[in-house]
Amino acid sequence: MPTDKGVVVSFRVDRHLARVLRKVPDKSSFIRDVILRSFYETCPVCRGRGILPAELSRWATRQLRASRADQCVCCLYGYPASTQRRRKRPEKRPRAFVCSHCRQHEHAH
Repeated sequence: MPTDKGVVVSFRVDRHLARVLRKVPDKSSFIRDVILRSFYETCPVCRGRGILPAELSRWATRQLRASRADQCVCCLYGYPASTQRRRKRPEKRPRAFVCSHCRQHEHAH
């Protein structure tokens, strides 16, 4: 069975960034994750930092629990039901939810 080994991509960085990257145990995975994350909008809660102070984290958790959310079967993010388009007729057997981002970029599983 053939395996997809991917494509090697290289780029130049300044000395400071090279020094920082030397400390990262899995550079490829780290860089891949950062690039993919950059395609999404910046989180308005953490403002792209990826972490929250404890008080703000508790507040955000309460807000997410309070709103009914549908989990995308591809990216596994929870999307508030209020942000999703409603179907005109209810389906007999609801389809698995795929978010608009995954649908648009054709990487829905």
